[in-house]
Amino acid sequence: MRVGPLLLLVTAGCLTGTAEPQVVCDGKVVAEALALTSDADGVLEIPIAVDDNDDAFMVTTARRLGTLSIDGVLDPDASVRLDWEDWIQARDSLTNAFYATTEVSVLNWPVRVEDGPLSPGDWTVLASTLDDEGYPEGEVDADVTVLRRSCLQGRPSLIVTIAYADDLDGDREVSGAVEAAAERWAEIYAAHGIDLDLRYVSANIDGSIAEPLIGDEEYTSIYAEIGEGVVVVIGEDVAGFADLYGEAGGIPGPYVASSHSGVAVSWLIHAGTDAAFSDDEIEVLAETMGHEVGHYLGLFHPVESSWNGWDALGDTKRCSATGACEAALADNLMFPYPVCGANSCTAQTALSDDQVGVLQLNVGLR
Repeated sequence: MRVGPLLLLVTAGCLTGTAEPQVVCDGKVVAEALALTSDADGVLEIPIAVDDNDDAFMVTTARRLGTLSIDGVLDPDASVRLDWEDWIQARDSLTNAFYATTEVSVLNWPVRVEDGPLSPGDWTVLASTLDDEGYPEGEVDADVTVLRRSCLQGRPSLIVTIAYADDLDGDREVSGAVEAAAERWAEIYAAHGIDLDLRYVSANIDGSIAEPLIGDEEYTSIYAEIGEGVVVVIGEDVAGFADLYGEAGGIPGPYVASSHSGVAVSWLIHAGTDAAFSDDEIEVLAETMGHEVGHYLGLFHPVESSWNGWDALGDTKRCSATGACEAALADNLMFPYPVCGANSCTAQTALSDDQVGVLQLNVGLR
């Protein structure tokens, strides 16, 4: 039963050899839609033909009823490169693809720099089709989208569309603060070698926006219209919660239209009781955007606020108590909460080399 809640750029495979076919590193993404059926045991084998110039791929599986999980990755030699059983009981988090909690499951591979590089040939991603109780269900149809990215050369960029709910783009107090925060977020990512291509649209949805992690068809519609990059929806609150700054649709999130294809951010919780933004509040809003999109690109908190779970990265410091963790990691963009004193909050803009490596391997960066 399955239940569950670097600045180093990968260049292997991007070098041109003397007698080898020339490899073009242009960051382009090739998409392939597959209609597959699991075998009698519920096993789904997803084929991925990796070219010489591919440096990352993403598999998104979806079905209308029941759930799916990603179970493993086999390289062209049939060697196991990823096995869910190595991670399912671990306190280190690598990807949410293992946890069959929704109808959509997403794996970006490699996850970390140390998981690569990709070698050309026929790779296989193993998945399972499960019933609503988490047990294998055989001979089930599933829609699969495979995205393969050509290796990157130079600074990667990410398309981000900020979608205002409830005509918020007409509120200059809110939209002005959001745009200032987005520009600040772009500065934070740029300091780590990633550029943002920021765009703005209006979304015809209620100001109390749904949770993308749970899923809502509003995100399907919005993403179907926008069709690329990461969509950040700005609303008054997220699902009526007064203490939820933001939420990502997955770790990582999908680049196809689905009920989880977006990031939700509340403007009101950032503006405070006076509903007017100070410079410090704009800074925290910028960090929230960067934090939640960091999740969407595959990053976990370096330590969970329970202090007994960590990310799977080797260069984020380990700690197991509030004081020690705040002292070691409060400035990290992915720390689980803002660390604030009486008059100000600690700037949370730092990322480790391994964290940046995860971001750069995500196929959404082109």
